[in-house]
Order: sequence, then structure tokens, then C-alpha cells
Amino acid sequence: MKMVRKLYKRRKRRPTFVVGSLWLLTACSLWLTAFIAHPYYMSVTELEYKSADKEIQISSKIFIDDLEFALQEEYKLKVEILNAADKKKNEALLGQFFQKHLKLSVDGKPVSYQLIGFEREEEAIWTYLVVKNISKLKSATVFNDLLYNYRDDQINIIHFKSNNDRKSHRLTYPNKQVSFNW
Repeated sequence: MKMVRKLYKRRKRRPTFVVGSLWLLTACSLWLTAFIAHPYYMSVTELEYKSADKEIQISSKIFIDDLEFALQEEYKLKVEILNAADKKKNEALLGQFFQKHLKLSVDGKPVSYQLIGFEREEEAIWTYLVVKNISKLKSATVFNDLLYNYRDDQINIIHFKSNNDRKSHRLTYPNKQVSFNW
């Protein structure tokens, strides 16, 4: 009878032991993956020509850790892009960085843009830029070497939309430029 009681008590504890073990294994896995860098390095830049507004709106998404590393390397400063106290300084750094690494020509002529701002989306940053006074758009050339100086496995994806016609291209190192025609 004592033997039966011992087996019964063991069986009662077994589900708790299994559930506890699974929970511990899951928690450890999540904790370990939190410290592993993301496995791919890419940016996504979306450009859209708005004929009614005579402007090209540009948004670019980059992982926060990659962008901070690139800014720190380029400007030899400690950068915490989400630090609200440094927002003006960070906007200036982003403006300089994008002017150097993202260039646009419209119908064969280089154009300049201005930084509107940036915001966080999960572990990435969306940076917003605008090119004004574009009355027509027949062709555009995009130069994009964002983060190429820091990672040769960087991929830069470009989507360009004009008059409901969307064209896309993937730039991989060392390719830095793509042209679109409408």
C-alpha cells in the first residue's frame, strides 16, 4: 500500500514538473535570443511622388542598433537615437547622414531634401524626408549606400511610387544606385 501511495504522489507531481521545465526552457530561450543581434542587415526606403503637392515624400526604415552604430562610427560621438534630451542633435546627425548616403536625381538633375523627423517602430527607426517643387517626374535615380561603410552584407531595398505605378529594387553591396523610368 505504501508503494502505491508513493507512485500516486509521483504521478501527481509529474505534470507540474513537466510544465515547470517547459516554462523554464522557454524563458531561457527568450532571454538568450534577446542578446543575439538580428540575423540580417537591411534598410527599406520608400519614395512617393505626389503630383498634387509637387513633392517627393521619402521614408527610410533602419534598425536602431545598426543606425546608432553607423552614426557613432561616422561622427565619433555616442549616439542614443531615442534619447528625447538629444532629439535636436540626433535630427541634425540624421540629416547629415542621409544627405551623404541617400541622394536623389530627378530627370537627370540632383535634388535636395529636408529632414522632417523620425519615429520609432519596434526595433527600427523611420526617418522622414521631403523634396519640394517637383512639377514633373519622368525618371529618377536613387543613390543609396546606407550602412555600406559598416556592413558589406547590408541590403537596401527601394520602393518608388509615381502615379500609382510602384517600382522596387534591391541594392546589395557594392551596388549603390538604381534608376526608375515612368
